[in-house]
Amino acid sequence: MPGLSTHALVLRRSDYSDSDRMVTLFTPAHGRIDAITRGCRKPKSPLLNCCEPFVSGEFQLYQRGERFSIEQCQISESFYELRTDYDRLCHGAYWLKLLDAAVMPDVPLPELFLISLRALAHLNYSELPPELLTMAFEMHLMAQLGYAPRVDACQKCGRPIDGDARFDATRSGCVCLNCASDAPRITNGARRILLKLPRTRYDQVKLLDGHPDWPEAARLFRPYVNLRIQVQRFAPPLP
Repeated sequence: MPGLSTHALVLRRSDYSDSDRMVTLFTPAHGRIDAITRGCRKPKSPLLNCCEPFVSGEFQLYQRGERFSIEQCQISESFYELRTDYDRLCHGAYWLKLLDAAVMPDVPLPELFLISLRALAHLNYSELPPELLTMAFEMHLMAQLGYAPRVDACQKCGRPIDGDARFDATRSGCVCLNCASDAPRITNGARRILLKLPRTRYDQVKLLDGHPDWPEAARLFRPYVNLRIQVQRFAPPLP
């Protein structure tokens, strides 16, 4: 495919030669694409702004051999306000690191792409706590990658769980209180968040604002993410 038009989200960029940049894009149909943007560092380049992290839009790419180059871009959203709030910027940067590590070339993830844009819009425009938004993003990300933990049945004995339990990140789910486990205890409220949140639209995260159990769910879920995606050094503080 010598020419490709695709919506994309910029995950990262790095300088390349005196005036070029290498850009990593997350696309819905083609997964991760690394592309060079020639001349974009020149002050009058029309591609100067499209190479920044968080930018999303319609990208025109050209492929020569195994290398893509960005020829044009129509920016849809830059999420500019994130750059004026250090706390929210740190959370957003962590999300991009997760996506950069999780999204593979030539692996379509259209639903995750839409969730990522929706989540960034909440982080950019809403007043919801960024820690809450990050927890929701982590849970949706894991579910889209096929890594949603099993929290409705014991990972040891298989019995249904309908109350407090233990959350064992190494077992990818909950262990009932009748089975021996050194894993941390999880209340029924936090367990239900882990069960239900990834199955709802990302927008429904607003219903958890003020819920007493979401900080517990966030603290228990982070080690589970860290076991599967090694970007913990970029992770923002937990609530």
